[in-house]
Amino acid sequence: MVRKFSGVKVELWHWLEEEISNQDGPFELNQSKLAEKFDVSRKSIQNALKTFQSANLLEKVESRTGRGVHSLYRLIWTFKEEKKKSATPSRVKGTTPRKIQTKGRRWRYFAYKFRTVIEDSSLAHKSQVVVGKLLNYLDGKPPGLFRETLTYLNRWLNEGSRSLKGFFAEFFHKTLKSLTRSRQELENTEQFIRQQQQQREEVKSDYRENPPPKSSDFTRFSDYLEAMEAWED
Repeated sequence: MVRKFSGVKVELWHWLEEEISNQDGPFELNQSKLAEKFDVSRKSIQNALKTFQSANLLEKVESRTGRGVHSLYRLIWTFKEEKKKSATPSRVKGTTPRKIQTKGRRWRYFAYKFRTVIEDSSLAHKSQVVVGKLLNYLDGKPPGLFRETLTYLNRWLNEGSRSLKGFFAEFFHKTLKSLTRSRQELENTEQFIRQQQQQREEVKSDYRENPPPKSSDFTRFSDYLEAMEAWED
């Protein structure tokens, strides 16, 4: 859960980690001051704190009203001092962990396929150089890029006799790097869509849990305006 935070949630969690750390007792959080500190609205701070509470990282000890809203909280999460940064959120909220190709069974499968394709082509005498270059470049990248590279490499080799110079100039620096950029753009687009969906869900959830006051519940319009102002804060 911690690793999925983004925006002000990341910054606020960093701040809690640095300023509050392993503090056992309750502490006060002034939402107005935090909003000024991180240059966001108080609503954003409230949403971040609600997220921490729903994730069982933070507990509200005492609700306090008044200017700025400065309730008391207690950390449920404890930071390990020897590995303090391990508790730091690092991934954008609303995204799934980015899959990368590690040197396991599937990595060995692709290594075998690259070698087979190269050894069946005019670059067979340079297969070690070509395969090594491809695997070094693709190391740690998504499995989908391995598959696309294999498809495009096979197609490129079947178009005619190829040289090592042609491999670097044409395939590696043009085709492969273009594939990488295209995949990154696709991932960025998918990530943006997931973020938008997550934000919409947060707004819906917030309205369900804390709906705005209705004017029909107040006899005086001035009372309704005061209630709306308190709700927005």
